[in-house]
Amino acid sequence: MTDKTQQRLNELESVIVREQDMLFRFAYMRVGSRADAEDIVQDVFLKLFRSSENLKSVRNVKHYLIRSISNACKDFHRRKQDILPLEKAEREMVSDDDLKMYEEYLKITALAHTLPPEQREVLYMKCIDGLKFREISDILDIPEATVKSRYRYAIQAIQKQLN
Repeated sequence: MTDKTQQRLNELESVIVREQDMLFRFAYMRVGSRADAEDIVQDVFLKLFRSSENLKSVRNVKHYLIRSISNACKDFHRRKQDILPLEKAEREMVSDDDLKMYEEYLKITALAHTLPPEQREVLYMKCIDGLKFREISDILDIPEATVKSRYRYAIQAIQKQLN
């Protein structure tokens, strides 16, 4: 193994240790399956390692990875022909370890299902992923004011549903 390869491995390992859990939750809330979320995160890390890009050339590695995983999740849904309806998903076998996360996924998905995709994504990034409006703006490449308005409209719509 060359020194350059070892250096890239060390850089990637550092990022994985720091961001893996958050990135997994990010993917899970978008695909609803532990195995699929793990595969998506792993694929993004592998693509990053195999790419010619140097991690140091990426301005914000966390934002870069979130955008990559977001795109991978969208690709996952485009490729998947038979998306599992919510009613059938509830009956799927879920391990005890995943039960709490899966129940949270079902509740949030049910509430967010009626929102437009743009509002839903901002809501997930703010409430589930814990990102700041500025970070969401950078990741989605839209003005911060647009992010705030989408978030506000999403919250209003959910409040309306709950009332």
